[in-house]
Amino acid sequence: MKYQKGDNILLLSSKEEGTVVDIVNDNMVMIEVKGTSFPVYLDQIDFPYFHRFTQQKLVKEKPKLIPGDEIKVDRSKYEVFKTDKGMFLSVLPVYQMDGYDETVKLMKFHLFNDTPHAMRFYFQIWLNNQLDLEIKNEIHPYNHFYLADLIFESLNDNPRFEFTFFLKEPQPKLATSVKKTWKIKPKQMFVQLEQLRTKAEATITYPLFDKFPEKDPEPPAPAEQAKKKAPIATVGSGNFASLLSKIQLQPETSLEPKQEVDLHIEALEKNWKGLSNIAILAIQLNAFQRYLELAISHHQHNLIVIHGIGKGKLKDEIHQILKQTPEVASFVNQYHAKYGYGATEITFR
Repeated sequence: MKYQKGDNILLLSSKEEGTVVDIVNDNMVMIEVKGTSFPVYLDQIDFPYFHRFTQQKLVKEKPKLIPGDEIKVDRSKYEVFKTDKGMFLSVLPVYQMDGYDETVKLMKFHLFNDTPHAMRFYFQIWLNNQLDLEIKNEIHPYNHFYLADLIFESLNDNPRFEFTFFLKEPQPKLATSVKKTWKIKPKQMFVQLEQLRTKAEATITYPLFDKFPEKDPEPPAPAEQAKKKAPIATVGSGNFASLLSKIQLQPETSLEPKQEVDLHIEALEKNWKGLSNIAILAIQLNAFQRYLELAISHHQHNLIVIHGIGKGKLKDEIHQILKQTPEVASFVNQYHAKYGYGATEITFR
């Protein structure tokens, strides 16, 4: 190997100097240039000494200044313009020799944040619908984060990546979080790896989202007279967002954190009779989500959610939300002398 970790190198395309931080394989190394690490092929770099030796150094005599006549520098020419292209997942294949041919041994995954926002994120890898790895960390603006390695044979295990991103500094016009799922399609991956080799490129990049999403607009409050004329029984079926916009709910400002939340529909909505099952479930999940966020923002140690037994749909939906909430340390639905099996106790980190 021509290069070793710690060697100073010159990036031939931009004439920038950097350092070798890792050896990927016989044809590729990982370098760091101005605080950013990325992989390159060996023919894209060289040692910087010859370039330094042959580079002409032009020294200009400083102009003599008349006292009080300073030279003004136009600093706008040197401004670094930041972009806001979104969040990306990068795949770096690592090859090994198999007889006379190179085959992919494993794939290295990195997260690239090309936005001006610092974010907290919760990351999971699922193989054959079983949790294989989970990470909770932060990623800075215009930076990258190493996630994990995945051996190439794992493509046969239906790999699935689950992401949940949270703004480290909440913005009034932006959503509190965004969730993304990325599934590897083996056939598509094989084609892209072959194209990567043909183009002599190092990585495959997948966009997760363009920009952090904005908050959903709140539905306008209807006039009191319209409320009386619009019967709740006409809600019908549909997605949760449209259902909640048609149902009169308790205002956010009146909510206060609780240690115990009863999600029975009669405890949440007075005029619940005649509502469809999906409308009832929407109201219950909306109330649960708001009390969960209140508990987290007020740093509660635990929270008890009374969901009843029934067919278990509400409980299953609640548990799914809890699995995807990084602030939740654990939750349990076991027999309790007061609630039986109709409640889940949540413990926060």
